Amino acid sequence: MPLGVTAIAFRGGDLTAPTWTTGAGTLGTFRPGRTLATQSANITVAATDDSGISPSIALQGGSSLPSGLSLTDNSNGTATISGTPGLVTTVTTTNFYLEATDVSSNTTARLFSITIQPNYFGDSSDGAYNNEND
Repeated sequence: MPLGVTAIAFRGGDLTAPTWTTGAGTLGTFRPGRTLATQSANITVAATDDSGISPSIALQGGSSLPSGLSLTDNSNGTATISGTPGLVTTVTTTNFYLEATDVSSNTTARLFSITIQPNYFGDSSDGAYNNEND
């Protein structure tokens, strides 16, 4: 190398953020007092990363799920939303951001929503107008 020329080596790394495989938008409509699993199924969201290592999934700072629900990162590129929605007096839609983060700290956020309908009967049923889901 000629005198005065410096060689710089760049090390490749994971420069791309994870990709969501779960579409943005509504994840479902539920009633209070019954677990999500008994109303349909727990909600699973998923993301992938081109590094081949599964990204982690978490609530973005400042976001929250509806009362009574929680998010669990499954450590395999998926996360599960489960729990029993809290009581509401009117139809309530909660918007929240989830973040998928890879091992290089690249992050992609996605907006989701969950709607909780009130239990019109005031009992421990799912509040539906028929007994199919009670």
